[in-house]
Amino acid sequence: MKSTAEVVRVKQAFAWIEEQRAIHLKAVTPAGEPVELTAEDARNLAGRLVHLATILESLASRPGEG
Repeated sequence: MKSTAEVVRVKQAFAWIEEQRAIHLKAVTPAGEPVELTAEDARNLAGRLVHLATILESLASRPGEG
């Protein structure tokens, strides 16, 4: 069950926050092969992961949660 509506996608790499405790990352092609990213794609994914990390930190800092 995903905790946030925020799902990050770069090519076939997906990331999301699961149960308000961790970022999950899945990066495989439909054939089960690794996803290939250019340097630009990798920077884009990295920036989006930082964004998810910021959200995760804010969820953890809420009173009574985390």
